[in-house]
Formats: sequence, structure tokens, C-alpha cells
Amino acid sequence: MRLFTYTIISLLFLSIASCSYFYGDKQNVVKEGHLYIYPNATYQQVLDSLKPFLKDIEQFDAVAQAEEYDRYVKPGKYFIKEGETNEEIALKLKNGDEEQVKVMVQNSPTIFHLARGASKHIYADSADIVEAILENPTFKEKGLDLETSKMYFIPNTYFFNWITTGEGFVERMITEHGKFWNDERKQLLANSGMTELEVYTLASIVQMEASKADEQPKVAQAYLNRLKQGRKLEADPTSVYAYKLEHGFDEKIQRVYHKHLKTASAYNTYQVTGLPPAPITLPNGTAIDAVLKPEKHDYIFFCADPDRPGYHSFTSSYAEHLKNAAKYRKWLKENNIK
Repeated sequence: MRLFTYTIISLLFLSIASCSYFYGDKQNVVKEGHLYIYPNATYQQVLDSLKPFLKDIEQFDAVAQAEEYDRYVKPGKYFIKEGETNEEIALKLKNGDEEQVKVMVQNSPTIFHLARGASKHIYADSADIVEAILENPTFKEKGLDLETSKMYFIPNTYFFNWITTGEGFVERMITEHGKFWNDERKQLLANSGMTELEVYTLASIVQMEASKADEQPKVAQAYLNRLKQGRKLEADPTSVYAYKLEHGFDEKIQRVYHKHLKTASAYNTYQVTGLPPAPITLPNGTAIDAVLKPEKHDYIFFCADPDRPGYHSFTSSYAEHLKNAAKYRKWLKENNIK
């Protein structure tokens, strides 16, 4: 009886091996596309998901079992490519050769905006990412909250595996943050007399005030001059941020009015002296570098220059600043910007 059982098993093995031999190099893709395998998916679920992509699922099944893929199902996002053979697909899935996804970390105003944007491209949802930030040991050790932890998320284009969890996303961003802070930047930080959080916070204001990277060092120095003189920064972006914290971020604000300037908030630098308690956006590396290496000058006033879109007019004279501001308001009115 035992011999009979062994014989049946051997014949079954030989049958699978034979199928694998004949079908392994067969091109079996009828449609290209992305295959998503979720955590804890069974082998049968993978076969069901693969059916729309393959001409003959039984051929693939035979090859996959011969390669023992049915024992090593790995979650991920995989690209099924035209011309691939059964063996190539089986080995790709068995080895977990995922196609990476592109995640663009943008100038998000809050962690919630960051999480929402990232979750569109990876497995983790926005709630997972926010929770991972709240529970991250590094952030807890440094006493960072959802506002101050923004300094660990530097805008750029990053590549992730689709299966990335909230914890994995946060740890990767901490790693990228460490790469950004090379020895030169660390020395510039030490020379600045500012904390890292202060640099990020000022950089976030510079980012929102100056869209042109080549002007950011000049804007940064103007704000630093104000801080040195004990003046209020009176940065329009901070009043807008304070207003949106109170009223929501859906409203598009093209022009700053008194209702924005009068918003009572620690973030509104028209109401408080010094820097806000945390960044008002995720600043680009160029804005951070602008604060670390500002363009030396004595200007303390600047206003958008309608003759040079995206740039500003700088001065140390308040009277001249009022003229520049009047010119800009006239341009806003003429262009019906409200």
C-alpha cells in the first residue's frame, strides 16, 4: 500500500515537472497590466487575479507549482508584461520582484495632506500613515507632534514598493532626512545659532513667500534681519495658514485681507513676534538651504513685483516699501485678483 502511495506521488510529481518543462517557456500573456497581491492573499486568489492577464491559467498553474510559488506567495504590485513566459511570471512573483511606485512628497501644509497624497500610491492608507507618525519612537523621543514632525518630510520624488506600510513610509522618510543633513548642512546649522526646527519653520515661510529658488536666499535674509531687530516677521503666508487652521484648507486665497492678518494664532506673525511654533508647509531643500546660507544684505521690507512675476522688490526704507505695496495693490485691482 505504501509503495502504491509513493508511486502515485512520484507520478504526480513527474506530471507537474513534465508540464513545467513543456509550458515554462510558453508566452502566455494576453493583456498587459498591473497585478495587485494583497497581504495574506492565497495562491488561489492570485490565480483568480491572474486570469484576465493570461491565455491559459492552467499552464501557469502547472509551472508555478513546479517552481513552488504556491508556497511562497508575496504581496506587492507586479507588472505583467506582454511576451513574458509562464516561468518568468512565476519567478517574478515568487521572488517578490515588485514594480516600484513613485511618491511625490509635495509642499503639504499639514501631515494630513501629506498622508492623503502618499496613500494614493502605496498600500498604507492615510490613517495608517498618521498613526505611524504619532507612534514613531524617534518622534516620541524628540517630543514631536503632528505639527513639528513635519520637518522630517522633505519634498522630493521617492520610489517605494507598493506594499509599504505606514511605519515603512515614515521610517524611509526619516532615512531620507538623515541623508539630506550631511556634514556641510550640519555645520551651517551650528553656525546659524538656530535649532533645526527653527530652520525648517523659517524655511517653510520662505517657501510660501518665494516660489523662485534663486530668490529664496534673499527672502530668507530679509526675515533674518527682522528677527535680529526684534521686529515681527509680518509674513502673509503665516496669516493665511492661521486662518485656514481655523476655517479649513479648502478655500483658495489669492489675496490677503485684514481678516487674515487679524487671525488670533501663534502661527500668525502679524500678531506674534518671532517664529511660529512649527512649519506652515513642507519646505523644499532649496528653501532650507536658503535659511542656512542666506544672501547677505540689509533689507527688511519686500513686496511682490508686478513687473517681474514671481519676484519681489526689496528695500530698507519703509516709505519706499509703501510705494512698492501701492504699486502691487494697483496691479491686483487692474487684474481683478480678489
